[in-house]
Amino acid sequence: MGMSRKPPLSDSEIYERLHKALKPLTGVEGETALGKNSLNAARLVLTGLQMSLLKRSEELKDPDGLLSPQPSDQQ
Repeated sequence: MGMSRKPPLSDSEIYERLHKALKPLTGVEGETALGKNSLNAARLVLTGLQMSLLKRSEELKDPDGLLSPQPSDQQ
């Protein structure tokens, strides 16, 4: 029973998935303090991950606008 292995996600694909995860949490409020705090924390974490990914992607770009290979990408 072999499961096909999915290819790794690109940085752009990861950003889009983070954005999709954030979208349903936007514009809604929790009924309780716990719910409100949980939603706020989730929004902050997801937004922070998106911004970190964007910032690091910009840092890795070479002068031609292409992403430089990361050490884990090199074999």
